[in-house]
Amino acid sequence: FRDALNLEGNPLELLSRVPLAKRVPLCISAVSEILCQRTNDLIDQERNPAIIDLACGYSPRVLVMAPRGYTYIGADLPNVAEELKTKRGDLIPPDPTLFAGYRCVDVTDQEQMEGVVGALREKITIVTQGLLTYLTLEQKHELMKGIRSLLERDGGCWIIPDACPDRLLPNTFAAILGGAGAGTLRAIYKILDARVGRSRSQNGWQNIDEICEALEEFGFAVKRVPLYRREIPLWCLEKLDAKTADKLIVSWQGLSSLVVSLPA
Repeated sequence: FRDALNLEGNPLELLSRVPLAKRVPLCISAVSEILCQRTNDLIDQERNPAIIDLACGYSPRVLVMAPRGYTYIGADLPNVAEELKTKRGDLIPPDPTLFAGYRCVDVTDQEQMEGVVGALREKITIVTQGLLTYLTLEQKHELMKGIRSLLERDGGCWIIPDACPDRLLPNTFAAILGGAGAGTLRAIYKILDARVGRSRSQNGWQNIDEICEALEEFGFAVKRVPLYRREIPLWCLEKLDAKTADKLIVSWQGLSSLVVSLPA
């Protein structure tokens, strides 16, 4: 996050420019937690032996999932992957035999995508959490080609937890910040988009119907599943008063994640 914003100090410096700055981290952490926990929950439901975490960043998923018996591969851009390799002592599960490593990959390069799994020959669960928002339509097409190639090789599925990009953040900010939520989120979008040079009009896939249509046109089978399940414990709800926590849960109901596979 700090690197994306090109900030040398605390990345939360940007929050001084938006209203209700002190409560913004709570909104962001709530979104991050529901996406991460629901993804892990779906991985457990699918039970494919290996996880390919694309654009993994500094996700702690390996610490949670590898002890459950999964082989984990994290993949990201070269600078991130190399740093993860040097600091992986903090991100290796108790049983390192289940940790296949961090790999450098351009997700829009099919050859690099196929090289991520190496000699691994198991059904895989591919995860893209927070990735699609930053890709152009052309890049998304190349990503689909690479993922399809991996699924054709060994079978498995592709989990997209953030399948409602037009609703998840707005709903969360509105639930926690009330009427000021929309203005606060617009201010954050403006800063982030300027920093990373992103144009939302060029990215496409702005809602779940567009995402599903594009995936199905490419030949994938798409299953919509609820984003929120009451059975999943969430730390963020404990940090809110009961009324706000209930509003947050209601704001997530009706939102979906996607489990994508090849047709049977």
